[in-house]
Amino acid sequence: MQPRNQHHRRGLIAALPSALLMAACGAGALPSSHSRHTPTQVPSAATTATPIATPTIVPTPSPTAVPTPLPEPPLAVLSQGQEVEVVNGQGVEQWRLTNAQEGQFFGLTAQQANSPDFEVNAKEGGTDLFLFYQKLNTTITKVAVVSRTGKLLGMVTLPSLPYYAFVVSPTGAEWAWSLDQTPTLETKHYGVVQVGGLGEANRTVYHWVAPVGFYEQMAGWTNSGIIMQRYEYGGCGIFDPAAAWFTINPSTGDLTELFTGNDQFLGASSGVTVAALINDAHAVLINGVDYSESKSTIVGAIISPDGANVAVSRISDYGGCAGYTPKNTVEMVTLANQSHVDLQNLTAVGWWGDDQFIANTLSGNTWLYTLQGKTVSEICAASSPWTFAGVLTG
Repeated sequence: MQPRNQHHRRGLIAALPSALLMAACGAGALPSSHSRHTPTQVPSAATTATPIATPTIVPTPSPTAVPTPLPEPPLAVLSQGQEVEVVNGQGVEQWRLTNAQEGQFFGLTAQQANSPDFEVNAKEGGTDLFLFYQKLNTTITKVAVVSRTGKLLGMVTLPSLPYYAFVVSPTGAEWAWSLDQTPTLETKHYGVVQVGGLGEANRTVYHWVAPVGFYEQMAGWTNSGIIMQRYEYGGCGIFDPAAAWFTINPSTGDLTELFTGNDQFLGASSGVTVAALINDAHAVLINGVDYSESKSTIVGAIISPDGANVAVSRISDYGGCAGYTPKNTVEMVTLANQSHVDLQNLTAVGWWGDDQFIANTLSGNTWLYTLQGKTVSEICAASSPWTFAGVLTG
């Protein structure tokens, strides 16, 4: 681990807090009294008052506080072809789904489920796993929602959608999809973003209109909102100066721009934004601060659930000689003090809570690591036929 200082900073803004203290006081005087002698009178039987019983007040017992249940530990999702396996933090299997079992969710026979004409893809969303059923190379129409224990929670029927046009909320309770409503002969594309969930009606949250020569599609859903990307036909992928990224508030439909031009989207969640730069392949922009290394290129970045750290994956630049072996590095950035350290020979692939991350080694093993790069436990060995696919939260 080699600690270093950051090189550049952009637009840091400091805000001064203020407080208003208010106090009030008051004083009162006890009234004075004068005593005088009053003759004692003995009441007669006719005037003797009947004593009144004073009721006993029973105090209301305070309600017993119900402790908030602790969240379940995360689980890792592994994939092998179309089948999935769920393991704990020590790599011990909790449950798995074969092709035939997945097919049962969609009413298929074992023969149909294993047919090359059909395929099932999986996507993680919060505590749940989402299985997409489609005929080979066609659009998806059905989604099975499976709990973290492997139980079928329900089925979702969708309009015909490409796989990338469906995203799941961070909690897994809702999902969204984008529909292109452009008539065939028109060149200016437009459509809607809709949101649904088990037991709730579908609703339209946003109407999108792309400029001529452009298209808009969803790129994910985080606690910052639904991520929408605008790209041009024939563009060059993520490094396209004409591309732009936005967040959609799923409740209000409000749109907020994230990145455009030189800044290219890598992530946005928990109050943190991360971008790659077209004009500098060695730098990453995190909340306006530029972190650059002259001898490595940005591969990707993932934000911790609490937004306190960003794991930036880098790969060393080509060495220019035969037999060159690239080196992978995770640059762990701590936003509180803008410090960052290099964790050698790792590629970050996910987060296991706030204080541990998941990374692949050069040999292909998948391990849990501390923020300092210390190994915690192995999730998946390189010799296993399974590969890491994602995390189910507690």
